[in-house]
Amino acid sequence: MASLKHTVTILHRKNSQSHVFFLVVFLTLVFVAAVALRYYVVEPIKMVNASMAPRHKENSWLWMCKLPQYIDQVQKKETVWAELRNQETLVRKVIAMPGDTLSISESGKVVSGKLKFRWKGENAFIESRSIYVPRQGDTLYFDKMNDVEQDYAISLLHEQGIPFFIKTTLWQGDREINVERIGSTKLGNRQVSLQEIDLLPWQDRFLIELQIRQSEPGNAPIKIKREIFNEDSTVMEKFIVEEDCYYLACERGNRCVDSRETGYFTKSRILGRYMPLPNKIKNTAVKKIREIIAPKKK
Repeated sequence: MASLKHTVTILHRKNSQSHVFFLVVFLTLVFVAAVALRYYVVEPIKMVNASMAPRHKENSWLWMCKLPQYIDQVQKKETVWAELRNQETLVRKVIAMPGDTLSISESGKVVSGKLKFRWKGENAFIESRSIYVPRQGDTLYFDKMNDVEQDYAISLLHEQGIPFFIKTTLWQGDREINVERIGSTKLGNRQVSLQEIDLLPWQDRFLIELQIRQSEPGNAPIKIKREIFNEDSTVMEKFIVEEDCYYLACERGNRCVDSRETGYFTKSRILGRYMPLPNKIKNTAVKKIREIIAPKKK
């Protein structure tokens, strides 16, 4: 009888050790999988402001999937996590895909195919424009671009590492006038510097043209023109786009950085695509817990 008890004790001990071992292995694998999931598959992103409200509220958490095959399927109206050229990141809405043309009115109304969108309190666009969003492999010709598209193309040149320089000239109708005339104009309360004129955004150049037009005699329009040159001082007439581009927008109009200021977001700078499922699961779980712990009505 004692021998039987001893055998049972030994078997129990072995089974317990085996159970503990497999439990440790299982928990280790779960931990490794969770870490891999966190760093390579999904990223929780906190909305630190109300730039995407009411779609995504301030201080809410969004789950972004970082898998390339999931990002490849992004569509218009979806939310993405993107990187600016200074390495800062933001969450924005896709309002135009590669190959789309979007029209933006001076009141901030956007039409892109069937998509209709409007910024709240928009004041960045001061004239209506149509903007083509390039695809990988597109050849862009500078003489066929409007002023907004040219600004965005210059940003792409910087991103693609293509060396170039800009020469700015000032015209009244068909007559070139002294570009130093720009130095007598103001943006807000500050004097315009000739050193910055080459890279000023189109809205600022438009305001400068209006100021000069008011003070110059004659009815001919004032136009700031830019020529873009290669390193060898030859005129750059065109360039090829290396990546698909996207036009991203926040919901809020003013004090909110998006493609209006930064230009297109290339595909490599789309870091993640919003996954609504984890939030739905969380909300459902919270609702069930509240139902359980809530006092029953008599």
